[in-house]
Amino acid sequence: MGDIKTGGIIAAAMNRLKVVKGLEDVEVSECESCSFEVTLNLAYIEAIWTRDGMQVKSKPSCRISTHGKKHSLILNRVALGDAGLYCFQASEVQTSGRLIVRDIAID
Repeated sequence: MGDIKTGGIIAAAMNRLKVVKGLEDVEVSECESCSFEVTLNLAYIEAIWTRDGMQVKSKPSCRISTHGKKHSLILNRVALGDAGLYCFQASEVQTSGRLIVRDIAID
């Protein structure tokens, strides 16, 4: 019979958390909606979203959700102030993408 200790180490190595699909830069115009999505190799992992180092919380204009391995951050009606570097961190893994918001010129 196999060594339980060795088997546990192998199982832990196989279950190491990894980013399958990371964040990408997004460019939108003011008042448009956009989303950032991350896919991990394990389901239902707790994570934190930040913008320029400050934690992002769910609110009417910003929806954070998790469906299995997929984590999403959806911004509705973005403003110039929403631009910045968005980061996703779960345990020891992190990925980031920049949101660029184009100003709508009013004639």
